[in-house]
Amino acid sequence: MQVGMTQIEILGRRADLDAVLCTLQRLRAVQLAPAPSTAAGPPVLNPTADQAADQAADKHLATTQLRERVEAVLGLVPAETGLASPRPTHDHELHRLLLRLEPEVAELIATRDALRSEAELLPRYLAALGDLTPLVPELNRLTDSELAAAHLATVALVLDDPDGRVIAQLAEQLRELLGDRHLLVTARGDGSGTVGALLVTSSDRVAAVEQLLGSDQISQVTIPGKFSGRSLAGTVAEMRTELAEVPELLSRNAEQLAELVRPALPALLAARRDLAARAERLAAVELAALGERTFALRAWLPRGDLDPVRQSLRERVPGPTVVAEVADPEQAPPILLRNPSLARPFERLVAFLAWPRPGEPDPTLLMAVVFPFLFGVMVGDVAYGLILVLLGWLLRRKLAERNPFLADVARVLVIGGWWSVVFGFLFGELLGNFGRYAFGFPALWFYRGSPDALTPLLLFVIAIGAVHVLLGLALGVWSSVRDRHLRHAAERVGTLVVLIGLFGIAAVAAAALPRTLMTPALALLVIGLVLAVLAPGGAAGLLAPLELISAIGKVLSYLRLAAVGLASVYLAVVANELGAQAPLLLGVVVATFFHALNVALAAFSPMIQSLRLHYVEFFPNFYTGGGAPFTPFGAEVSVIEDGDQPTGAAGPALAAAEAAQPDDRREVVVTG
Repeated sequence: MQVGMTQIEILGRRADLDAVLCTLQRLRAVQLAPAPSTAAGPPVLNPTADQAADQAADKHLATTQLRERVEAVLGLVPAETGLASPRPTHDHELHRLLLRLEPEVAELIATRDALRSEAELLPRYLAALGDLTPLVPELNRLTDSELAAAHLATVALVLDDPDGRVIAQLAEQLRELLGDRHLLVTARGDGSGTVGALLVTSSDRVAAVEQLLGSDQISQVTIPGKFSGRSLAGTVAEMRTELAEVPELLSRNAEQLAELVRPALPALLAARRDLAARAERLAAVELAALGERTFALRAWLPRGDLDPVRQSLRERVPGPTVVAEVADPEQAPPILLRNPSLARPFERLVAFLAWPRPGEPDPTLLMAVVFPFLFGVMVGDVAYGLILVLLGWLLRRKLAERNPFLADVARVLVIGGWWSVVFGFLFGELLGNFGRYAFGFPALWFYRGSPDALTPLLLFVIAIGAVHVLLGLALGVWSSVRDRHLRHAAERVGTLVVLIGLFGIAAVAAAALPRTLMTPALALLVIGLVLAVLAPGGAAGLLAPLELISAIGKVLSYLRLAAVGLASVYLAVVANELGAQAPLLLGVVVATFFHALNVALAAFSPMIQSLRLHYVEFFPNFYTGGGAPFTPFGAEVSVIEDGDQPTGAAGPALAAAEAAQPDDRREVVVTG
């Protein structure tokens, strides 16, 4: 259900603004709101307000840049290896720490990036140059010293030449430069357009060749300088040695980074915590209305938290503060839902569609009752239900901290699994029909796989749909009356009466009700139809029959409960029959595979179908949505403990709000 919200206005000295914001951060009980232009606080703004705003922007930018520097260093070491200091580091100390760390960190990062680049590029070089080895076996056998004694030099190249034009151009220019006193051998690499090339020429012509290769006309993939000037065999061997050493070098580089950062880790973690809190407070300053010596700040909070917030501000803020409720807020209040613990996971499923509007009925409790019920109707197997309960429990344990949304979905799966167990006993299903034949597992109601079960199953799901849709219409009538939309209320009453009349006629025709009720049912049908047509007024009433047909279609849409359930039953039966036909071991494997597939489908399809029935068939009858969730100030940051001081020489919100004129410490804030 929705928690009643109220908007308050906090008035106080500008010198105490940062203390107020720190207190609100610790409480995590209010959501700040923009101060209106006609705030109840001081009506005359400080002449230097623009200058104060610029100061706040500069402080915010400086804090953001400092946070980025801290995060860049912390990203090099897992946070679990250190503990945060209980007291934040002052800005000047943090700057000194970063100035000492950053040059060494930058050098190690540059080394790491170079190693990663080699790990990516060396295989490409080797693929291109390695293909040259069998083409020139004589050169491959020569060492670097033997080449030097023969006054020969080899130049190994890797060219980016997907269409062969670069090689042709290079060969032509080498002929013009060297004549016939050279040898050029090429081989294509792995098909990516890379070409390996080996040039052999006299050692006195190497400088001219390198000048040619440095021209813009040759698209060359640069080989690191440490591999240049070597023979083909020496280049390939050196590259392979380097590539083999890269993982160890990267590991050593990571250890050096960790060793460098680890001593400063506690201070950096504390700084990250405090800088995040500072940034949030600096952003909050922009929401305050600043007077010459005072400030006015508005916030939303639950009504029950008003007195504790007022008391905390009185105890923690040095100067006087006034907390007053705003009689007529300009903005709509944010939405805070509080439901029983079992229903709380369904809040996320409701919010996945839309948060309720202020004052709108919260459908969480209804969804918490109906959603797992529909899930259980579709699965309806004792074994499958217990497996889903176990899976949901395991997922919740694994995801409770890392992903709260998926943890809540796992809890929904657990509740739906227990309902599946209940309907498994009613339908007499244990791994489909396995329990019936192996243990004589009885059905407390009826077995869905029997030939005569289709009629009661269809009537059952139609009844579920009728009750669910009628409940939604009844809530829609109440919602329309509350909002004083009387025409909408009358139209929904007409639809509700028509459906009741139709269900009464169908029940009498099926001999489920006495024939004496046929006349009242017909009367309800006529009255509801007239009301549904006349209530909208004008031409809109002509569309009433279409709306009535749509309402009937919503009820019939619940037949999917039977369809999904029967599909699950028949897949389980197929799994059992295939397992029975095969040899024992193979049969167990086949049956296990199909039952596992059925469990996977049971965890997914019934949940999607239940969501669809709520979002498409049930909620539109009464639920509009469009509210904004309540986001407490300070909820996303770890604020400093009592007694700790904010980083920097003075509180950042105070510095941002300070004006040129001195504060009068004897000032008392009075609201009109």
